[in-house]
Amino acid sequence: MLTILFYTLVCIVIFQLIYYMAIYSPIAFSNRSKTKENVDLAVSIVVYIKDNEKELPTFLESLTTQNYSRFELILVNNASEDESLTILETFAQQYSNVKIVNVQNNEAFWGNKKYALTLGIKVASCDYLLLTDPTTILGSSNWIAGMCQNFTTRKQVVIGYSELERRKKSLSNKFLRYQNSLKYINLFSWGEISKPAFGNAKNQAYSKELFFKNNGFIKQMNIPYGDEYGFIRLIATKANATITLNPDTFTINPVKNSFSNWREQVKTTNLLLRNTSWLTCLKFKILNFSTLCFYIVFSIIICNLYLWEFAIAVFLFRYLIAFFYTNKMLKKFAQKDLIWLFPILEFTHVLSGTYYSLIHLISRKKIERR
Repeated sequence: MLTILFYTLVCIVIFQLIYYMAIYSPIAFSNRSKTKENVDLAVSIVVYIKDNEKELPTFLESLTTQNYSRFELILVNNASEDESLTILETFAQQYSNVKIVNVQNNEAFWGNKKYALTLGIKVASCDYLLLTDPTTILGSSNWIAGMCQNFTTRKQVVIGYSELERRKKSLSNKFLRYQNSLKYINLFSWGEISKPAFGNAKNQAYSKELFFKNNGFIKQMNIPYGDEYGFIRLIATKANATITLNPDTFTINPVKNSFSNWREQVKTTNLLLRNTSWLTCLKFKILNFSTLCFYIVFSIIICNLYLWEFAIAVFLFRYLIAFFYTNKMLKKFAQKDLIWLFPILEFTHVLSGTYYSLIHLISRKKIERR
């Protein structure tokens, strides 16, 4: 029995080596693109706003400093109850390329984000749409140019990366950033091989023609996170979608640093994946599951002192592979400081991810409608 377990340990390492080389190598060894100077594509920036009076002044100011001229700003105010509309109206008086869409609540679509975005997209005059919201921070004055340069006659969907705001002396912040990084590592790695599993509502773009060709959000109107999960899966293919690792396109999301928030992020990620296809779940979770099996089998072998020298050698070999590829990937996503906590972060991620996957498998919990 122990002999079988030892060979199982070796097989898991071989599988993970193949996985890292086949799935992660295209991103790990890719060259980051740089923003071109001659990008001249007219684009409508659609900004979803819901009670964002605190974030709006800084966010709107960052849009005015963009090194890009051919864009219009569609500010979609979804029945905000604070002073958001007043701030938007004052801002619109100063710039001719700003349109305000003030959405009023109605019984059929009460507070529905997809309904509000649809009204905003309908008034957009440009052929390409760039979507974000004020709760994110634009990481560069070349954000618009960096995103727009990815559009071609074939590529009609562009998915950008959103990192979490870092706090140097916060351990919970490192757990949150690692969780977020793995989400995008898997999304971008599999997106290079097949169609994207989901998008990024705070940093994504697609053509208006593609939006209306697929009847907009009509099929996702009552689905949680339908604007980035259901809709992107509907319109994106391997041929028409692309991801960008250009640092100019990165955005930063402020985050509440606490372990309770980290647990909520893990739970939400697992719930959202549960709403995708079984194949997508398998692709995103197979590495986690194999790592869990590796730890279990390794522990049994060590406890029985069976070929323990070889088992430790296999363990170290597997760790070096994981460390090497994870380090390469974290550098691509501007999170290289996390690598020194990799053993703890990986082990915790495997346990928490497995736990919530099992909980959600036997429960009927759903994500609240957005």
